Amino acid sequence: MEEKFLKLINMCKTGIDITNENVGEGMFLVDRGTFQLVIPSDNTDSHGDFFVYSIKGHDCYSYNSESTHVYHIIDGTGKFIIDDETVEVNPGDTITIEPNKVFTYEGNMIITFEMTPNFKEENDHFVKQVDYDVDLKKQGRKAK
Repeated sequence: MEEKFLKLINMCKTGIDITNENVGEGMFLVDRGTFQLVIPSDNTDSHGDFFVYSIKGHDCYSYNSESTHVYHIIDGTGKFIIDDETVEVNPGDTITIEPNKVFTYEGNMIITFEMTPNFKEENDHFVKQVDYDVDLKKQGRKAK
């Protein structure tokens, strides 16, 4: 999976902003300010691969009632909070989150992850918002 995201990984490591114009053919960018999510168009109903550039972290606590998430930390450090348990992560670490586990993540990280089965909006459940006290403009980013 990581191979399809090599261009994006290199862009993040060299400080090139990921934009709709340079994300790559067959890729869709969701920019939430504190993180960027890239969704390939070749994902299927049974499985999805995703790329995340976490600038500060995910913007909410949530859980998925059907899907297992497997996160691979490519670069950077941070933490995942899963059902109130904190797990520190470093490059090379893999985190598996089973269905119905409430989670979020924090930190400046490059992440790839898989969802099995793939994301369906009706299975994704919001728990609470995460508010970061961060000036994204100082980091060269724009809040969306």
